[in-house]
Amino acid sequence: MWSAMTAAAKTDPATMPPAPGDVEAPPRPIIRARLTSSDVDRLLRQPGAESRIGTMAKLVTEMEEGSLTTTEQRLALEVLHAFASDAEMEVRAAVAWQIHNSPVLTADMAERLVRDVAQVAVPILKYVEWLPEQLLLEVVAERDSQKQLAIAGRRTVSAAVSAALVETGNVVTVMHLLRNRGAAVKAATLGRAAERFGQFRNIADSIAARPDITLSIVERMIALVSEDVREQLIRDHGIEPALAQRLAQGGREAATLRLLQPLLLSRQDAEMVAKHLRRQGRLTPQVLFRALCAGDLELFVAGMAARANITPQAAAILAWDDGILGLHCLMDAATIPPALLSPFRAAQQVALDSDYVSGGCGRERFQVLVLETLFDRFAGTAEREVDELLMQIADQPGLDINALLPMRA
Repeated sequence: MWSAMTAAAKTDPATMPPAPGDVEAPPRPIIRARLTSSDVDRLLRQPGAESRIGTMAKLVTEMEEGSLTTTEQRLALEVLHAFASDAEMEVRAAVAWQIHNSPVLTADMAERLVRDVAQVAVPILKYVEWLPEQLLLEVVAERDSQKQLAIAGRRTVSAAVSAALVETGNVVTVMHLLRNRGAAVKAATLGRAAERFGQFRNIADSIAARPDITLSIVERMIALVSEDVREQLIRDHGIEPALAQRLAQGGREAATLRLLQPLLLSRQDAEMVAKHLRRQGRLTPQVLFRALCAGDLELFVAGMAARANITPQAAAILAWDDGILGLHCLMDAATIPPALLSPFRAAQQVALDSDYVSGGCGRERFQVLVLETLFDRFAGTAEREVDELLMQIADQPGLDINALLPMRA
């Protein structure tokens, strides 16, 4: 019986789509009957994921009850390993949810599951408390946002893992980590979180609420937190109101410039830079999106024109069309991935609605508006391309104008 089950578990295809990670993830059924010949027959005759998942659940229950002989337990573990390596992701995810809090989960099986796709890895990463720190650091280094979010929500997170998450995670992951009181976050890590995402209120407020915040970080956060949190910081740390006001004014300016330092190009220079970047293969959607969010509209339009092989005048008409058609057609002509239309459109709408395009809004105000809009709307996105686009805003250095305009030298 066991050999037949082992062979079936290793080779059968499957098609059933569960939803791992949410409340409808495969439950742990209460089954007290031992596996019978009919179970094996069903497994062999119905080679779908549902059949294998049901058999796997019964197998785990028997292993947990301790009613198997030593030989049966060893063979059952082999079968469970086979299910954990199943060709179908649905079966592997069901295994992860079934055993994430079970004594039958072994170290090598846990490692196999956490190195799988996020749908399989999440329950192990979030709920298995004995995972080695080094393994967690290696998973964080994969930069999979779903896996990182699961690790940020663990009951305890070491200082080293917290630092790695802050360094590589997106804004949602960092926010969840900072709000996790079981996470050890050193002062240097809080400072790095402030550098990367402190200009966003939810991150700034989360940093301010940490019990281990230092006075130097408090002074940086004064400019960025919400009004009620600012007043609390001033009271708790005895900061003079006049000093708080100066810190707030200077901090806002510094944070914005660190995030999106504008190039302040003329139209002629913008077209020259765009053509230079195009020739070098560096006129990427990320560069154009950063220019748009920084308020470098001349560079944005010139870059879109260069990629679309049209005149800057035509690109400007399409870019600032208040409807969806103009920007959609321009992005299509410029071969910008369709998945990025929504964030580009959101930034374009802020530029239009704030009157920044026509000069009725200051650059700093525009940057604050566009960043708040983007992260409020897209920070929780499951689209990898959009997630990476937003990360580019915060983490990539600005362009070197001296290198791009050699004629000025």
